[in-house]
Amino acid sequence: MSTSRSSLLEESDNWDFRDADTKEGTHVIHSYPAMMIPQVARGLIAHLRALKPDAQTLLDPFCGAGTVLVEAARQGLAPWGNDLNPLALRIARVRTTPIDERALQIALAALQAAVTPLALAGWRGEIPTFEGRDFWFKPEVSRALAFVLEQIRAMTHPDDRALAEMAFSETVRLVSNTRNGEFKLYRMSAEKLSQFHPDVLGLFLQTLARYVAGLQAFDADLRKAAVPTQIVQGDTRLLEGVPDQYFDLMVTSPPYGDSRTTVAYGQFSRLSLEWLGLPPEEARTVDRRLLGGTAPPEPALEPIPSAAVQAGLDAIAAQHPDRAREVESFYRDLDRAVCAITRTLKPGALCAWVVANRTVKRVVLPTNTIIAELSAVRGYSFIEDLTRNIPNKRMPLANSPSNVSGDTGATMTQEHMVILRYDGSRR
Repeated sequence: MSTSRSSLLEESDNWDFRDADTKEGTHVIHSYPAMMIPQVARGLIAHLRALKPDAQTLLDPFCGAGTVLVEAARQGLAPWGNDLNPLALRIARVRTTPIDERALQIALAALQAAVTPLALAGWRGEIPTFEGRDFWFKPEVSRALAFVLEQIRAMTHPDDRALAEMAFSETVRLVSNTRNGEFKLYRMSAEKLSQFHPDVLGLFLQTLARYVAGLQAFDADLRKAAVPTQIVQGDTRLLEGVPDQYFDLMVTSPPYGDSRTTVAYGQFSRLSLEWLGLPPEEARTVDRRLLGGTAPPEPALEPIPSAAVQAGLDAIAAQHPDRAREVESFYRDLDRAVCAITRTLKPGALCAWVVANRTVKRVVLPTNTIIAELSAVRGYSFIEDLTRNIPNKRMPLANSPSNVSGDTGATMTQEHMVILRYDGSRR
C-alpha cells in the first residue's frame, strides 16, 4: 500500500497549525481538556481517505468532545464515538447535531426574553444543592445559575435544550471560584475572590450566541454525514454497544495516562455535571474509571505484549515500584482497548493514533512505539509515524517527575500520529 501523503500534509510544519483557528464552527462549543485540534483531525481523516478512498465508516473510541466526529461528518463519513465521560458525550452530541435554524431562533428569542436581570430579581425558585457548592460558587452566582437553568429546562425541543445546557455548562466554569486557565479544581485566592463579581446572565447569553454562530457555520457540512453521528457512553476496554467488523477508519487520541494528575478530565467536568443533575458519584469518579485510573494491588502474571513497555516499567520500578504499577495499569488498560477496537474493524481498516510520550521518574515512555507493538501482535501493519509540535497547550511545560519540590522535568510538547493498517489476520 502506498504511504504517500496528501498534498495538504506534505510539509511537516503543516501538522503544527501554529496560527490556526481551533474554535471554528461547532468546535467553539465548550472547552475540554487536551483536545485534538480540528485541523489535525481533518488532515488525518483526509490522509487516511487518500489511502483508502472507499472508506465509509469511522470510529473514535475515545471521542471526548467530538472533534474527530465533527470532521468525519463534514467529510461525508458515518461517524461513531465512544467515551466514558458524560459531559464529553453531551458536548459531542451538540457539536455533531444539525439544527433546525428557524425553530432554534424562535426558541432562543423566548429564552433571551426570559433571562433578564428584572426576571432574576423577582425569581423565587429552588437552588440545587450539592457538596462543595458554596465553596465553589458565591451565593448570588448560585442563585443566578439556578434561575438560568430553570429557564433552559422549560425549553421544549431536546436539541435546543441540549445546546443551551452546554452554554450553561461553560458558564458554570466561567463564574465559579476556580482559577482561570485551569482544568483542575483550584480555588481563587481570597484577594481575587473579593474582586470577583461575574455577570452570570450576560456570560451565558454571550456564550450561547457564540455557539449558535458556530452551528450555523457548520450546519450544511454536518448534514453531509452519511448517517447521523452515533455516540455511546462506554468503557473503551469493552466497547459494548459498538458493532463488530464495521469500521473502515479509526482516528483517536487516548488519554495520556495521567488523568488523575495533569489532565484531570473528571475534575474539569465535575461542577458542570453537578449543576446539570447527574448522579454525584458519576461526576466524581470519572478519573478513576479512565484507563489506568486504578492500579492493580499486585503485579499481573501476564506480561504486556510490548518490549518498550517492559523496558520502561523495569526502569521505573528500580526507583519506585508503586509508581511502576500505576504506569503498568494504564498500559494494560490501553492493551485491552486495542483488543476491543480490533473487534470493531473491518480487515483492511486504517487507524490513526494521536499520542504523546510521557516521562515518569525521568523515564521516557514511547507511547507511539508501544501502540505499534500492541497492535502488531493483533495483526496490524505499521505504515508511518508522523510528528507535530504542540504550539499551544493548557498544561504545565514542566512537572516534578520525582515529586520533590523544585525538581522539574519537561512534559509533552510533541505528538505522534501513528498510522496502522489492520490486516485481519489475528485478534
